[in-house]
Amino acid sequence: MKLWLFCLLWLLPVCASGSIRYTETDHGIIKGKVTTSDNQPAVAVTVVLKGSSRYTLTGEDGSFALHQVIPGTYQLEISLIGYQPLAQTVNVEKGKTTVVTLRLEISNTQLQEIVVTSNHPKFSDKNTEQVSRLPLKDLENPQVYQAVGKALMMEQVVTERTDIYRNIPGAVPNFAVGGSQGMTIRGFANTTGMRNGMITSAIVPLNPAILERVEVIKGPSGTLFGSNRNITFGGVYNYVTKKPFETFGGNVSITAGSFRLTRFAADVNVPLNDTRTLLFRLNAAGQTEGSFKDQGFSKNYTIAPSLSYQVNERMKFLIDIDITRGAFTTATTAISDFKNVKARSFKDLNLGYRKSYTNNDVDVSNGINNIQARMEYKLSDQWTSQTNYLYSEGFYKHFYWTNLTLLNDSTLARSVRNQRPETFGNIQLQQNFIGDFHIGSLRNRLVVGLDYSYNYNSLNRVTVNYDTLNIYQSQKDFNATKIDALSYQKGFAASNTSSNSYSVYASDVLNITPALMVMLSLRADRFSTGGTYTVATGKSSGNYSQTSFSPKLGVVYQVLKDRLSVFANYMNGFVNLAPLVQPDNTILTLKPQQGNQWEGGIKADLFDNKLSGSVSYYNIDVTNATRTEIVEGKTFMFQDGTQRSKGFEAELIANPVTGLNIVAGYAYNENRYTKASAALQGKLITASPRDVANIWVSYTLSRGKARGLGFGAGGNYVGDSWFEVTNTFRLPGYTLLGATVFYDQPKYRLALKGNNLLNEQYWDTNGIAQKPANVIASAVLKF
Repeated sequence: MKLWLFCLLWLLPVCASGSIRYTETDHGIIKGKVTTSDNQPAVAVTVVLKGSSRYTLTGEDGSFALHQVIPGTYQLEISLIGYQPLAQTVNVEKGKTTVVTLRLEISNTQLQEIVVTSNHPKFSDKNTEQVSRLPLKDLENPQVYQAVGKALMMEQVVTERTDIYRNIPGAVPNFAVGGSQGMTIRGFANTTGMRNGMITSAIVPLNPAILERVEVIKGPSGTLFGSNRNITFGGVYNYVTKKPFETFGGNVSITAGSFRLTRFAADVNVPLNDTRTLLFRLNAAGQTEGSFKDQGFSKNYTIAPSLSYQVNERMKFLIDIDITRGAFTTATTAISDFKNVKARSFKDLNLGYRKSYTNNDVDVSNGINNIQARMEYKLSDQWTSQTNYLYSEGFYKHFYWTNLTLLNDSTLARSVRNQRPETFGNIQLQQNFIGDFHIGSLRNRLVVGLDYSYNYNSLNRVTVNYDTLNIYQSQKDFNATKIDALSYQKGFAASNTSSNSYSVYASDVLNITPALMVMLSLRADRFSTGGTYTVATGKSSGNYSQTSFSPKLGVVYQVLKDRLSVFANYMNGFVNLAPLVQPDNTILTLKPQQGNQWEGGIKADLFDNKLSGSVSYYNIDVTNATRTEIVEGKTFMFQDGTQRSKGFEAELIANPVTGLNIVAGYAYNENRYTKASAALQGKLITASPRDVANIWVSYTLSRGKARGLGFGAGGNYVGDSWFEVTNTFRLPGYTLLGATVFYDQPKYRLALKGNNLLNEQYWDTNGIAQKPANVIASAVLKF
């Protein structure tokens, strides 16, 4: 630990000192904009740097950038199907930015027809600054991450977030009974995620319509993202929302399908001034769906405006809002207690695949309000300031959570946790200083950040026993009026909790040579809470404070520049733990739980970007876990528990020929308790399968009268896992098959998608049966 502190203390004064002269970079930058003959931005056009393996895609405003270009004279080329390539000579100078403007001799309408069938890998965009908070390319980053963008979401006709997660190697969708949808990563469950790199509320009824992409960052990520309910030792995922661009455009769509699915969505972007510095974008969606069961429904709507303002060349503001409301009964049940049943798997449990044991009167009404703001200011050619703010508050207007306790093979007891109303919120303020500079001959890309987070909740809940019933007989009456009466008779328990986190972090990527890079990072985090205030007693309990340090180290060597890298990392994450009162009334002061990962692997981007992917092996050791032990007839808590998650992952993204795109992944994981209480010793973690695989293959016709016609098909395999901690009741594995046919044109898109075509019976992580075979149809009008 002293070594990490020494490195950080040495690094900060050196970077801040005016006595150090920042030498010019050994590389240059090419920035530009591509427009069409009618002066519209050329979107999604591939710009190639001839004589190298470098390329990039233009954004929604037609702009592009190529960083780290070795000084010299190059040809920039744009190749379009059926047209002569457009080429322009550029001269790149050391430490300077070359600005170019390219004009295509085709209209925006003609360009859209070409882009529909272009030959670039549309599923492989990993350009991001939020994963490392630095401008690092994937092959420069010693950490594994994946991204699912809007192109793949559109092709798969995504209406639920779980459909997105299935494209991430090793990710298994999981569910919170309150409606949040998340994923298990490397054997660790997470049901919230982050929003544009910031911590969201624990209640996240997020609609995929507002998403540009989802980024999944593998491994313990406490160094940059801290410790919160959003962080697990397996990784963190980040929702990136859609942002405004410089031209008028957008689309409206309608989607309909099995089980009375109806969905409307709109995406409209408008420049608000002639200089196109003030931009506005609105995303909105509404969705309603029934259920394949005898009871069940789900409804939600989202309104998400976004405004950006480029004040001048140095300063930019962005405000991003979303307001979401939902009501549902399709994810409000959990099943427990299997010791009195003979069945050892859900496939053998005779509960009836289409029976719900609840009704539409016993539902959830929830919502979330997010307000996110960012200010970027270019301090100099080497330094940028980035200020981020997020207010995120989720709530339950009311929430009935039904638990089914299995008394024997034919009888179950129903109890309900009644929550009304409840609030979960987070306010976060973050300041980053991002630099790209030289000290002597060594290039540094550095982020220094300050982070403050205020987390709070207000709870009001009670659990009541409702009834018992025989699964072979008609269901008894089950209604909210009786639940409320029982709840008020027993009495609600109201409480409030809040906490503060103050953090400082730094992460530096040092180019020792152009091919060899080292990442050194450290976070210092101070957490404090006043504990839980109980309204009935008027007293607080459980107050404590903890200080944690989270280091990170990574090494990357590019065997082939921008084409093949080998990497290794050490990463840390932590979870704050409150003191405990032992049976003898002594206080056990706990240390933060730690997760430490060692990982190594290979990343590739080969054959002119037609083949990319990664292979990695990791080992995550969890220490300072709590465990119980009976001493002289009393159950004491000890903090010497350990857990180990290990495995390997592989990702493949390919575009071997024009129109053919492939994304695939495989992961093996084993996550078990290595030192725990007697009941858990040596057991595997629940809902954590060993084998997980995914593949999606699509082909779009690029020539002839049928160009734009496409076909896609893919599948997911999830192996068996355990449903409960003693590893005696099994959550069966499953194989899902889906396929789509679509017709994509410049002004419209039509699609038909089939899901679970094998009609597989499978259950979620709460033991709830999932959708059988179903069909979705979609029509999109573009403008």
